[in-house]
Amino acid sequence: MKNCLYFGDCLDVLREDVADETVDLIYLDPPFNSKRLYNAFIGGAQWVAFNDTWRWHEAVDDFHEVAGRVDIAPAMEGLRRILGEGPELAYLAYMANRLVECRRVLKPTGSIYLHCDQTMSHYLKVLMDALFGRSNFRNEIVWKYGLGGSSRKYWSKKHDVMLFYTKGHDYYFDKPQEPATSNRMAGQLKGMTDVWDIPSINNMAKERIGYPTQKPLALLEQIVKASSREGDVVMDPFCGCGTTLHAAQALRRRWIGIDVCVNACKVIEERLRGHFEHLWDDVEFIGMPKTAEDAETLASLDKFRFERWAASLVDGMEANRTQRGDKGIDGRGRIAIRKGKFVDIVSQVKGGGTGPGDVQAFNGARQQAGADMGVFICFKERVTQGMRDAAASTGRFMDAPTVQIYTVEDYFDKRPPIMPKAT
Repeated sequence: MKNCLYFGDCLDVLREDVADETVDLIYLDPPFNSKRLYNAFIGGAQWVAFNDTWRWHEAVDDFHEVAGRVDIAPAMEGLRRILGEGPELAYLAYMANRLVECRRVLKPTGSIYLHCDQTMSHYLKVLMDALFGRSNFRNEIVWKYGLGGSSRKYWSKKHDVMLFYTKGHDYYFDKPQEPATSNRMAGQLKGMTDVWDIPSINNMAKERIGYPTQKPLALLEQIVKASSREGDVVMDPFCGCGTTLHAAQALRRRWIGIDVCVNACKVIEERLRGHFEHLWDDVEFIGMPKTAEDAETLASLDKFRFERWAASLVDGMEANRTQRGDKGIDGRGRIAIRKGKFVDIVSQVKGGGTGPGDVQAFNGARQQAGADMGVFICFKERVTQGMRDAAASTGRFMDAPTVQIYTVEDYFDKRPPIMPKAT
């Protein structure tokens, strides 16, 4: 088996590409429902890594899908009664659907670590108990990281939580040792506890990439060493900047990484190439086109995966979480032009035939969405002069076109769209 890096929604990838009971260890660091927009700062550029804001209408399908399952329906109904049909339940429905698939692909002897914080950890534990069974709960691990803000009104928040479950009672676990702290045992080792004091990555650290939720390599190495053997398969369905994949590769495990952000996948590729010589001979890169011809093929085979990829081509843009009922908007983003000042941008993707009317309709959708600018994304061969005239007629925002046509070929030729200059 080759190592695999997938671009796409992990729900789709898990269902379509990962077979039952093939993974030994899953670590997932999903969004936390923090109600924040996370920006990455890499290579001198800023772009949206992910939007951790949830809306009920975007998760209704997720909820009804899991609410019909015997194993998790009581938990979901209980959470609906407690929380109501709002952003918290939307987030939990999104997570429940993906945790169902994680359980399916995990081997009977496998382990899973769900990384979360105090925002939703108690509700996520209810879901994990329902799916994996309360008897398979092993630990609530507290990661004490030290850095972060403080408040005069409550205790400073300096830790995350990891919920450690196994699929059954027969599982691999090699408990790490750490120096004893008591005088009586000075110089000796003892088994690690469920409180891990591992510093987070400060802004000056050599390890820092610039990804907003990057975790220390030491944290992932500890998990991979403890709950897998050499040659085992480690999977991260929200792999972000690739720390789990880095740890797995360094420790001679096979791995599967999945992320829905185009830029995150590019960061992972660059990161791993920089650390492991000849690695890419053993890696399959799936779902993210490498050429315009690849993009044409993807558009013909999988309209929604192409749309998700293309909607994220512009730095600062993120594809919609749901791709149906989007009212003509396929992606959204914000670009900083000075401290505290952002430009709101939307995109629309057309993989098939296009005309001036499509550009005009997109401009109307942009206005209805309240966005300052719009990027209309398509293939070069489908752009007509009428379309360019329709885009030009929308005028300009600051020193950039209000609506501009951006082609897949522009992207592969490294020609970025015109954006307002920072002030």
